[in-house]
Amino acid sequence: MRKSDHWRDGKERAAGNWQFSFMLSAYRFCGVKGSRFIIYPIVFVFCLFAPAVMSFSRSYLLRVATFCNGPKPSWRKSFFHIVSFVYAMFEKMAAWTGDVSLESVRFHQDDVSALIKQLEEGQGAVIICSHMGNMEILRALASYGSTAVNRSFKVTSIVDFSGTSRFNAMIKKINPDSMTRLVNARDIGVDTVIDLKERLVNGELLVIAGDRVSSTTRDKTELISFFGEAAGFPQGAFILASVMEAPVYFMFALRENDLEPMALFDMHVIRSSISFVSSRKERKERIRDMIREYVCLLEQFACEHPLQWYNFYNFWRQQ
Repeated sequence: MRKSDHWRDGKERAAGNWQFSFMLSAYRFCGVKGSRFIIYPIVFVFCLFAPAVMSFSRSYLLRVATFCNGPKPSWRKSFFHIVSFVYAMFEKMAAWTGDVSLESVRFHQDDVSALIKQLEEGQGAVIICSHMGNMEILRALASYGSTAVNRSFKVTSIVDFSGTSRFNAMIKKINPDSMTRLVNARDIGVDTVIDLKERLVNGELLVIAGDRVSSTTRDKTELISFFGEAAGFPQGAFILASVMEAPVYFMFALRENDLEPMALFDMHVIRSSISFVSSRKERKERIRDMIREYVCLLEQFACEHPLQWYNFYNFWRQQ
């Protein structure tokens, strides 16, 4: 993968169908914790033959270390960064198999109570997540009806299918229902927006990641300081949130211990302070304010769990 590539261009290039089939078999026979004995040697070999990925990891970890006043990262830390990512994929399989329970999730004294109350009253909300930790847990638990909310509710996720088709196919093998509430980010139009608004009115959650630019909107980014240098964040996720006429929450599900798979997951829920009840002229600046708010939280949690942010490409390359 060239350093100038967009994330989609190389995301699944290194993994064919047999690799994902191998992962699924390993999970079924060994479980997440048992699979660590084969994950470490496989990741070690991968790191030897994936210099670009390792370079992206070291660059990111160095920025975090500098920003957070931590020690300079070594090759070993980038190795563990990849291990953490593989653990996250195994945990997604576990979530959709039903092997992750609500008892595995620890909530905090943030805005989770407000979100629960809102859902119990039948009101929907927009969730802006990230490629940090494992937000797939929320969607999986909701599909099994295992939540802290005293009513069942549905979760719709907006994703870019173009770079994750093989992994999605593997998850679909585990649980066919996993693909039923997904909307392709590349297909969003006026009709889709109307449909999404109706889902929110019906008390659903709408989830979209705010830290990865769609392959079709590479030029529609907002340059925001991220770990001390301007990086392009997608406008689309935040513009969509601004027109949904529903409260917006930021949500992060982080493994308590970076290198302890299936440990407790810390679920952080923070309501955005930005209101879009404003003139069209003010809306653009409020969208930018919301992105800044989001990036500040992303920096905070990345300082606490640097190994759990999984964007292995040149994120700081201006679009």
